[in-house]
Amino acid sequence: MFDYNIIFYKKRPTKEERIRQNIEEQKYIFLERTEKLKNSFYEAFFEHSIENAVADAYEIFLETKTEYNYFAKQLKKLDVEKGQRFLKLVSIYHGIRLSRIKRRKLPWRDMKRNLYIVFQLNETEKKLADALYRCAKMGEGCFSDLFAKTTARYVFGSKTLSPFSLAFIENFCYNSFNSFMASFTKYLSVNMRLKRAAN
Repeated sequence: MFDYNIIFYKKRPTKEERIRQNIEEQKYIFLERTEKLKNSFYEAFFEHSIENAVADAYEIFLETKTEYNYFAKQLKKLDVEKGQRFLKLVSIYHGIRLSRIKRRKLPWRDMKRNLYIVFQLNETEKKLADALYRCAKMGEGCFSDLFAKTTARYVFGSKTLSPFSLAFIENFCYNSFNSFMASFTKYLSVNMRLKRAAN
């Protein structure tokens, strides 16, 4: 007799498997495109940003045990598309922040051109990146608030956020950029990387 339980039984992925399949495995699509960038600065920048975003994902989805962890609460909704959106938005955040810090040497037009190549942003995502950059020019508070709301809406479809969830996402983005910069500049400063890429 045929056992129907074999057909209908599907093992649920563990939390770690969910991150690995939907975020970590998605990074290879983007990393492959970074190798095609002609500028060594942007190649290193996006490789670092993507790898950092994957490490961040394991930390915020799985390891950060706080009552108001927005990402941990959304883990069951995570799929491939949402994982790719997460990676894109983290790199957009890193790109905007670094472009604002080094705006004389690292113009946004150059950053976004390379961002488009690596992530193949669609028209909506391009408009979103530009709107976020314009907001960053107006001030850090405005940018942090809008970026957190954008992340929740674009990745997980959350139309409203509690003040605690909003603060959690803002804090995540801030810490993500700081850990990215610590890693990216550990052996070579941004200025030195830019100088080498120009030669």
